[in-house]
Amino acid sequence: MAIWNLDELLRAIKAQQQSSCWLLYSADEYLLDAAAQRVVCHMTGPEGEQPTVLAGPVPEIQRAVEAAGAITLLGDKRVVLFSHMEPTAMPADDIKLLAELCPQLESAVLVFTVLVKEAPAKYGKPASIKLPATAKPLLTAVEKYGVVAALEKPNEAAARRQVVQYCEQLGAHMEEDAARLLVERCKIDLYLLRAECEKLAAAAGYGTVNRQLVQHMATRSIEADVFELSRLILAGKAGMAFHLLDELLYLQQEPLMIAAALASTYLDMYQLLCGRQAHLSVEEIAEQLYGKGKEYRLKKLSREVSGRTAAQLAGCLQILGDLDRRLKGSTMEREDQLRLAVGQLLLCNRRGQYAD
Repeated sequence: MAIWNLDELLRAIKAQQQSSCWLLYSADEYLLDAAAQRVVCHMTGPEGEQPTVLAGPVPEIQRAVEAAGAITLLGDKRVVLFSHMEPTAMPADDIKLLAELCPQLESAVLVFTVLVKEAPAKYGKPASIKLPATAKPLLTAVEKYGVVAALEKPNEAAARRQVVQYCEQLGAHMEEDAARLLVERCKIDLYLLRAECEKLAAAAGYGTVNRQLVQHMATRSIEADVFELSRLILAGKAGMAFHLLDELLYLQQEPLMIAAALASTYLDMYQLLCGRQAHLSVEEIAEQLYGKGKEYRLKKLSREVSGRTAAQLAGCLQILGDLDRRLKGSTMEREDQLRLAVGQLLLCNRRGQYAD
């Protein structure tokens, strides 16, 4: 039985799915560990024995075989969790042996978890997650005799819902606008979002977490700060732009990282403008560039693109390309190089020197 997202996995668990082998894989560590915990808790029950945990990247195969054949004291099935396996690091014979165990299980439940790398999004195709080829024997066996779950990261809307729900579990209430800002700042980093919810709920006295509290206390990602820097540049607010840049440098953000995030934002704006000229909607542009789930970022950028020309944004990208080369090869202080480039972007925006 194959499952392709967390919601389907939770439905399978709630339906009392009694499979003896489970293979969970994801590019998000928190999502993977949370799903594994749900499966293990369901299989062991409230009074069952603790699972046998075999940690990766390479589990002890003999111990795995012994655990799979052992009888529990309570007469229930023993749950064996293979945590964070790395199939590429395991001998092929070990993977084959685990695959051969799957149809023979009588007194055990095997739960395999694999943290995979997310393939980058390609034009017209979303980012994807898949197991390495070395895991194919195990994948085939679990698909036939158990449950396979490929757990994709939630999109921004789903992440906001999770933030609100987790705050409710903590006894606090998070306003929708505050949840939106928190996800903007932290991105879809579920471990970080969970920690921020705990901090903000405590700071609010387990009352209401509003936008002002998030602005004052929440962790800020470099992407969110650079997005704001781009907005200030496009608005021609030089003083505020340099103040924010100095703040980022004071917080020891690497000039290369700031420059890369700036280039990514301007590239998104350029592609958004080209998509508009091709009479595509923001949703269509987002899906073609990134896959589903990135519409909110492009919708925000669409407000900044208004009144710009493709030539003007191309000029800004040229400035940022030159900056990247200087940062990697010049002896001039990197912070000064970055300040110079921000000044050039401000002038480009003010003078419209790259306008059609």
